[in-house]
Amino acid sequence: MNPRNQKLNGFTLLEVLLAILLASGIMTSVLLLTVSLGDLWRGTTPVRNMEVHSRQVIDFLKRGFQRAMPVDSGGLAYVFLDHTSGDFTTSGTPLLTWEVQDSDGILPWEHQQLPYVIYQLEVVKDVGLVLYWQSRLEVDFEEYVPRQTLLSKYVTGIEFHYYDIEREMWEQEPEPRRNTERLYDIPNRIKVTFESEIEDEDAMTFMINLPNANEGLPIF
Repeated sequence: MNPRNQKLNGFTLLEVLLAILLASGIMTSVLLLTVSLGDLWRGTTPVRNMEVHSRQVIDFLKRGFQRAMPVDSGGLAYVFLDHTSGDFTTSGTPLLTWEVQDSDGILPWEHQQLPYVIYQLEVVKDVGLVLYWQSRLEVDFEEYVPRQTLLSKYVTGIEFHYYDIEREMWEQEPEPRRNTERLYDIPNRIKVTFESEIEDEDAMTFMINLPNANEGLPIF
């Protein structure tokens, strides 16, 4: 055998061995990096998902309030407080309520989508933020139990904020407050609180100005 060929063959085998060792080292590094990133991702993914989810819920509510129809002829009020229809009791605290002229196309209708949809919000303990909705055009509207959709299981509370113009300060209430005539006052804004299922994670809060009280209010 030609000594030159022996040298060439031996050098080629050495290259193969070096390539295998190099590839093994690279694969080990990639594996360790993947495991580290996996641990990091598993720790942050639920928080990221909750952030995205909560912002989607808030955006949905903001769009609904922006599309709300005026309650009075003067167009000064768009959101009101009322009890649900049908079999629901009317003895408790009324729910934040608003009406839109056209269906938004997001919520599932059994048949066709109907106009003049009334929405109501309620935080149900151990359940989350529930949206009640029905159309005024539905048969037996007053007796009909509204549809229910769970908007978020992370919502643990809604706080009602009233702005005192004379004192130039905000007042927070856990429930809608009554005025001197024992009627419920419409809040200027609401604060929605989301809490993660992960322990030691801070709660997330969002402020939503209601459309009947936006003008002339501070943004803080």
